[in-house]
Amino acid sequence: MNSIEVYTMAVGANLAFSTASMVFSHFARKFNSMWMNQVKVAIALLAFSIALVTTSHWIEISWTSATLLLLSGFAGLCIGDIFLFRAFAALGAGRTLVLYSFQPLLLGVYGFFFLGQFFTINQTLAVVCMMICIFIFMFERNKLTGSWDLRNFFWAFLGICLDAFGVMLTRSSYELTPNLETFQVNVIRCVGAIIGFILINPKSYIGVTKDVIALPNRDKTMLIGSCIAGTFLSLTLYLAALKYAHVGTLTAISITGPVWVAILESIYHRRLPSRLLLMAFAFFLTGFYLMAIA
Repeated sequence: MNSIEVYTMAVGANLAFSTASMVFSHFARKFNSMWMNQVKVAIALLAFSIALVTTSHWIEISWTSATLLLLSGFAGLCIGDIFLFRAFAALGAGRTLVLYSFQPLLLGVYGFFFLGQFFTINQTLAVVCMMICIFIFMFERNKLTGSWDLRNFFWAFLGICLDAFGVMLTRSSYELTPNLETFQVNVIRCVGAIIGFILINPKSYIGVTKDVIALPNRDKTMLIGSCIAGTFLSLTLYLAALKYAHVGTLTAISITGPVWVAILESIYHRRLPSRLLLMAFAFFLTGFYLMAIA
């Protein structure tokens, strides 16, 4: 597989997730973040199960490896995404995806404090740019709403941290069972998330199912399509790219998500981005560039 094909898949994964995130934001506001997350995980489980049955096979794994994947789904796909979708509903998809793109920096900070991995000058400047970007977003929210909206920014970062924790658990499972198939991994993670939803509210899926059935056909199509694009398609493309791509370059490509959503939001709302938002994106892009060349 040549580099053009690999990075085309990576860009496709980012565009699929970022476009779906606008629909996630809409339904999270219409219902709530847990409702949207439950629908997303249920449809993802169905799609990954069909893919596993038709294109792959189930392999034997240890209880330790399975437990790590179940916990990964519970922490990232269940609890983490509830907080992330809450931020989608309050802050909008574009701003939340910018914050979500800080995850590599959060992992870098973790490595600095707990693994003794030092930052280069470029990485340090990237952190400064990202911090300025966050402050501009908060200042913009203060001008729009009269509040710094710290609670919703906190939900976003909590979701990002839990998602990163889920990724680390999944990586640990891969190390224990190197021949794990991607579709099997995601099936087990989705099951872990659904167990989490049932523990939170055992009867919640009954209400969610009734709500989905009652939706107009257009809304059902949009909802199901976004769940398939934002989970099954994006994860399948991203993991396929990850197998062959240079990791640093792959990380830098994730800037396409927030930029794409900013364009879509401007078209949808028929207004140009504010000067503060453009300034925040400038610092964001600078920080990502510095991180990519570090």
